[in-house]
Amino acid sequence: MQIKDEGALTFPGKLKGDPNKRPRDKYCRFHQDHGHDTANCYDLKQQIETLIRQGKLQRFVSRERTDTPEEQAPRRENDRPRPPIGDIRMIVGGTTAAGSSKKARKTYLRTVHSVQLTGSVPMMPRIDNPVINFSEDDARRLHHPHDDTLVVSLQIGDYNMHRVLVDNGSSADILYYPAFQQMRIDKERLSPTNSPLVGFGGTKVFLLDAITLAVTAGDYPQQITKEITFLVVDYSSAYNAILGRPTLNSWKAVASTYHLMIKFPTEYGVGELRGNQVAARECYITMLEMEDQQQTMCIGKQRALA
Repeated sequence: MQIKDEGALTFPGKLKGDPNKRPRDKYCRFHQDHGHDTANCYDLKQQIETLIRQGKLQRFVSRERTDTPEEQAPRRENDRPRPPIGDIRMIVGGTTAAGSSKKARKTYLRTVHSVQLTGSVPMMPRIDNPVINFSEDDARRLHHPHDDTLVVSLQIGDYNMHRVLVDNGSSADILYYPAFQQMRIDKERLSPTNSPLVGFGGTKVFLLDAITLAVTAGDYPQQITKEITFLVVDYSSAYNAILGRPTLNSWKAVASTYHLMIKFPTEYGVGELRGNQVAARECYITMLEMEDQQQTMCIGKQRALA
């Protein structure tokens, strides 16, 4: 590891778990323990990727890029996007379910936490017409089998927006009003819209007009930024926003529910936006609990009127 003396790495120490169950013919100099090779160390790759994004390993990155200068575009620091000013994670905290249902839902969520994630550092060649495809390697971080929704995090305006549902069955891009409030956007930026909105289970939906915001997806430099017009909806949901067909098509994006991933072409190759399986199940459980609460309230009203 040529960067070990840079002083920026945080060495994690020995691997967790039973050492007798790990292969002894593979040694990781980052963990200083056996179990996997240094080249395949997920923790090391994650730290390197973070340091590259922070601009702390420029001399190593530039060394790789000068091998084939004719295939790569110059990387300018002024092109680096401005970092977000905050995070928006949740709209509502679900009520607590009772009885065995609560235990079952906790077990359902816990199965994802037990999966050990692995990953790799993305390359940065400039490609004019990248080919988008998926492989089984893209799905190895997930708990299988699954039927989870595709829930991602991306930058909307000046904020990292979490719990964004990707729905290619939606003809509109939705921003829920509680998330809009957390972004501290002046209501004067809302523009009137006459777009009808259906598909919320017959429940009356209050539209608060529309707003156009810059949306950035992917990791620099394999990322895309476009202006997206959201319908602002005053409606209770476990999600902060919904990305529908308008955005996916404008990105020329390909979404895979099996891999829980979106891929899209960029100036520097194929960009990736991975779904968060834990967040997907948390949102699913929250929606179930919200439905349970609504049914309980309806039963209570019916009994009061009887």
